[in-house]
Amino acid sequence: MSVVRIVVIGAGVMGRKHAEYLDASERGELVALCDSDSRAGALAAQFDVPHFFNHVEALDLSAPDAAIVAAPTQLHEEIAMACIRRGIVPLVEKPIAATLDEGRRLVDEANAGDLPVLVGHHRRHHPRVQQLRQLVTGGAIGRLIGVSLLWTVKKPDDYYDVLWRTRPGGGPVLTNIIHEIDTLRYVCGEIIEVYAATSSETRGFEVEDSAAITLKFAGGVVGSIFLSDATPSPWSYELTVFENPAYAHAAGNCAFFFGTKGSLAFPKLELWRFAGNGKQGWHEPLLQENLETDDADPLAAQLAHFCRVVRREETPVVSGEEGLRTLAATLAVLTSGREQIPVRVQPA
Repeated sequence: MSVVRIVVIGAGVMGRKHAEYLDASERGELVALCDSDSRAGALAAQFDVPHFFNHVEALDLSAPDAAIVAAPTQLHEEIAMACIRRGIVPLVEKPIAATLDEGRRLVDEANAGDLPVLVGHHRRHHPRVQQLRQLVTGGAIGRLIGVSLLWTVKKPDDYYDVLWRTRPGGGPVLTNIIHEIDTLRYVCGEIIEVYAATSSETRGFEVEDSAAITLKFAGGVVGSIFLSDATPSPWSYELTVFENPAYAHAAGNCAFFFGTKGSLAFPKLELWRFAGNGKQGWHEPLLQENLETDDADPLAAQLAHFCRVVRREETPVVSGEEGLRTLAATLAVLTSGREQIPVRVQPA
């Protein structure tokens, strides 16, 4: 089976990761690296591929089958459009675009050309997230009633030495909580309304550092997210799932799903239910069951899936439309926090 030729556009943190995974892949081949920063030349040399400063030249001269778009978000539409118009399948890092209008144009262009788009919400490829979805949608806790999620960490102070991270759009909602929102959409269904109270009092930047978010899902499910990137805490996906060894590890849970027949804690997948004697109520003891699960690197799984998407063997797990819906819900959180009103999530 032919190896998929892939160019990586953007040599920042995620672009470097993608290049490393491609270098180790048997399904995909890194054929070029593109970044306007001349320092990316050293990284390209490390992988023995050409370095391009301009994405158009990279696409035209390296003859790729596909491209991974890991450039800054405001460039996603322009670069992905250039890929689509050349019949080159893009994997676009999250968020799919800077605005819903940009994302809509991107998706419409791909649909017109019958070209798949994969959006880089890589957590959907993690076995624990996939098993969580199967348990919740399969009725392991009965009919879903609600969900409560914590994303509480202490980012190093020098994280905000990068200027764009202190400006609107650079805070944890759009850079981090978009992951949680995508996971909740994947597990619980569509988010139809949000209400967010945000604060920037702790760090004092233009962007939020903390927020309390109320979510309303289709079908009557309700949920909440509390987030802060300014508190020493072990309760976040990054620390509890530990898919990235760059972060410290904390053995615990960060999300809780509540149903009519039981409750489930993630990522340890602790299932709590009454004994099967027919008696229920707070006077009755609950039984805990620790479910077995596998662990696998979701970025490696995403790359393997992307190669199959390029070869038309699979449809995207996170399509352009799915990426747009997650972006719509995330932007609604920012709008609600700014205007201090409930916001209906508009169809993308």
